[in-house]
Amino acid sequence: MHRFFVPPQAIVGGTIILSGNQAHHLRTVLRIRTGQTIELFDGTGAVYRTEIQKSTENRVEGRITGKLVESVKTDFPLTLAQGILKGKKMDTVLQKATELGVDTLIPVLTRYCQQQKNLDRRMQRWQRIMLEACKQCGRSVPMQISPVVTLEDLPVPSFQYPLLCWEREEQAMIRPELFTVPGKVLLLIGPEGGFDRQEVQWADDHGFQAVTLGPLVLRAETAAIAAVGIIQYLIRLQAPGLQE
Repeated sequence: MHRFFVPPQAIVGGTIILSGNQAHHLRTVLRIRTGQTIELFDGTGAVYRTEIQKSTENRVEGRITGKLVESVKTDFPLTLAQGILKGKKMDTVLQKATELGVDTLIPVLTRYCQQQKNLDRRMQRWQRIMLEACKQCGRSVPMQISPVVTLEDLPVPSFQYPLLCWEREEQAMIRPELFTVPGKVLLLIGPEGGFDRQEVQWADDHGFQAVTLGPLVLRAETAAIAAVGIIQYLIRLQAPGLQE
């Protein structure tokens, strides 16, 4: 069943009204017609099963026939602090982080990030990519995309588990015993050029645990996806009923 994001203000009583690009996409691209049922999520965890009642080129109205509140709580919410990558590489990280259940993504400016232009436009693009990924994977609460910050402005003290993926770390791996008690996880990944020594020293001074993803040097986008997958698997093992 098709699933779409709808802003909460589009819900009026038992009716949902879509307009503009959303209405056009439903009617023209997906050919959704009167009488068909779709799912809409409002970003709070609520999913609405909706029957289409009226459909014009720029306006679609639906009647809510059911509501489900999906639980998304975790004892180890994961924030990915990603050094900003070039073009579609950053798009890929945004998409896959959404699919893998990252709670928040913080775009980070570091020394080896290329000069950033049109950041406001890129943020809008990242938001669209994230919402499309939510639709694809059935995620009911979108990943939060924070404003761009410098490395020094990361809110490190608010995290229980700050981790730095660094290609020159050779021994420390992401292990289950890292996550002993519930707490927020911060995963820091560098841009294409990685981190310089001063940035690594800053991370060490601020309590980051440097970890390796293996003996091979990974592309930045590959490192992000791999590290997020490993962490989500390990913290999933901490969920009630899954421990040995």
